[in-house]
Amino acid sequence: MKFLSLRLLLVVATALSACGYEQQPAITPSGRTINVGIIAPFSGSDFAKGEDGLKGVKTAIKMQPLLDNGDRIELIVRDDQDDPDKAVKALEELVKTEQVTAVVTFSSSGPVLAMAGIAKALKTPILAALATHPDVTKNNGYVSQLCFDNVFQGQVAALFVRDELLVDRVAVFRTSSSFYSRNLAIEFENKFTSLGGRTTDSIALQENPANIAALLNGVREKDPELLYLPLAASDVIAIIQELDQMGWKPRLMTSDGLLATVVSQHKEQLGLLDGLLATDFFHHYSQRTKFGKRATKAYKGRGTSYGALGVEGFAILLHAMNRCHDPADRECVNRQIRSTTDFEGLIGRISIDSDGKAHRPLVINAIKNNKLEYIVKVY
Repeated sequence: MKFLSLRLLLVVATALSACGYEQQPAITPSGRTINVGIIAPFSGSDFAKGEDGLKGVKTAIKMQPLLDNGDRIELIVRDDQDDPDKAVKALEELVKTEQVTAVVTFSSSGPVLAMAGIAKALKTPILAALATHPDVTKNNGYVSQLCFDNVFQGQVAALFVRDELLVDRVAVFRTSSSFYSRNLAIEFENKFTSLGGRTTDSIALQENPANIAALLNGVREKDPELLYLPLAASDVIAIIQELDQMGWKPRLMTSDGLLATVVSQHKEQLGLLDGLLATDFFHHYSQRTKFGKRATKAYKGRGTSYGALGVEGFAILLHAMNRCHDPADRECVNRQIRSTTDFEGLIGRISIDSDGKAHRPLVINAIKNNKLEYIVKVY
């Protein structure tokens, strides 16, 4: 559910001003603290999601250190290593022991799907910044998505490949163990074939596959024009390296989060991404709003799209809490998250409906010189 330079984060992190985050008169502290939980991978293969997302959250708090009534937010952070069992344990501890009012998570779809039932049972709102699986909000009134879901992302990608690039033949890759990867590959493939395209291969990868060379040689024999790769950054890098060895240069399309992870965790491999197409939430030259100019001053360190979503998501949560008579009222906060209407987000308006689904733009970019260069934005 994703990789911008610091400039991009600070460029895109602007739009929150229209929803009550302009500079305002000083607020008198109430003396009360409200706990908010953060569940994310801070270790393991996806640590960038947690580290960068938390930087964004802290930036949003720095820009609004007190709620409108003077209450202060205390962050209670838990590392789930992007593991469903650890995520469930963390959520139960945060709600039962730490008495959090809400949880923001930067974990992927698997952990969030595992937490959904617990959130419902404990009546605690979760705002999922990166979990794009369409079932994250299904039959659950307490999990909302900040990101677009895989149905939208996969179908838009397929439409672009088929109708704009005029590609007829595609090989689709997925990671067998990943909810995100499997679901996104299915959505892309179904839409692409419905438009008259042909899937030459549908490849299910195991984690850290050892047979990339043989696999790609088999794929090449069927002559696809494009490889669709909704995969972990390490797998995309391994495929690109093998393609270079083969001297084969098909078009490549990846999904949200790739550049952010490579910037944070595989910086030495950044040059390999040049020329890739990627769906994402932002692009490098997104226009700043007044809020973005303030965020530029407030944000510290390297910026990525994970950090940008952290700023955006936590500002939406603060906006929801400010609309409650008691900002610690979980039920009210949950209702207000799901009543987010035309919130001026980082590159366009964001609404979160009563089903917890976010309505926000998707950007198709080409990765060039370590930046997401804009091709088209789709609502």
